[in-house]
Parts: sequence; structure tokens; C-alpha cells
Amino acid sequence: MGGMGKTTLARVVYDMVSNQFEACSFIANIREVYKKYGLLRLQQTLVNELLMDKDMIVQDADNGVLMIKNRLSHKKVLLVLDDVNELDQMKKLAGENDWFGLGSSVIITTRDEHLLMSRKVDGVYKVEGLNCDEALHLFNMKAFGKENPTKDYLELSKAFVRYANGLPLAIEILGSFLFNRSIAEWESEFDRLKEFSE
Repeated sequence: MGGMGKTTLARVVYDMVSNQFEACSFIANIREVYKKYGLLRLQQTLVNELLMDKDMIVQDADNGVLMIKNRLSHKKVLLVLDDVNELDQMKKLAGENDWFGLGSSVIITTRDEHLLMSRKVDGVYKVEGLNCDEALHLFNMKAFGKENPTKDYLELSKAFVRYANGLPLAIEILGSFLFNRSIAEWESEFDRLKEFSE
């Protein structure tokens, strides 16, 4: 599901461990880039970032596969493929483990667990929604800039958190939208959301 924090989590891991690799690339929004520009743009980004050579040109997808396999098979790389939604994207960007050198890591975020099974990944981490306390804490930080709302906002805060159903992105957006607004505006917005969801 979108909005769970997969990209954010992958970015945090990437930032924490990237200094342990010879070359790193975080290819964001693969679903969107693939739809707009195709696979060649994604391969070009990967080659340019991992080989740190902006002049290298990928002619076509098969040429891109050969470049990745031949030039990176001896480099310890960290590659994040974010928001993958088609098997072909994985096959042409990180087809097999031997495409990259010993100690390399490929992190893939996707909404489709079946894609990961097709790639025979080493492990799967399922991102869960926030529990009630975590969700309320995040909401309060966005809506009030502090951990606890005033009493008159408490029940409405809990109602918005229940509505967001543990989705971090939804909680952040709602909290930010309601920041510095009156109780009447909060009530009006909640009524509108209830009406929309029915």
C-alpha cells in the first residue's frame, strides 16, 4: 500500500550504510519514471551514478544490461530500486546477484510482494502501519508542533488518527493541513472526510 513509509525507510537505511560501499545509487519513483520515460532513462541513471561517469550513454535496454553486468560485477555497490511495479524493471536494472561485486546490496521497495518472490530475494521486510500511540504522536507533532494537544482538540485528534488508519503519509498530511486551524475548521474537515469515505 502507498503511504506506508517504504521509501522513507529505504532512504534512512541507504543514508546509514552508503559509506560502506564503493558506489551507491538510490533510484526513486521507478513506477513513475518508467511510465513517463521508459526503462532506458532508469538504466542511464543507474550507470551514471554507480560508475560516476556522466558521459557514458546507454544505447538500448539490452546494451544497458550488458553495461551494468560488465562494469559493475567487481564493484561493491548499494542500489535502491524504489517503487518497482514490473518484473522487467528488476530484470533490466538488477537481474541477478552476480551483476554486482561481492558484498553488494540491492534494496527494492514495491507494493507487490510477488515481484520480490520472482527475483528470489534474500529477505522481505513488510512495513506495518503505525499503532495508535505512534500515530497520535506523529499527528500531534504535525498538527500542534508538540506531543500533546490541548484538551479541546484531543478527541478530534484521535478521530483523525483513526481515520488515517495507521498510514504515516496520511497522518502527516492531515496533521500538517490542520496546523493552526480552529476547532470549527477541524470539525468541518472531519465531516467532509467522513462524507467522502462513505
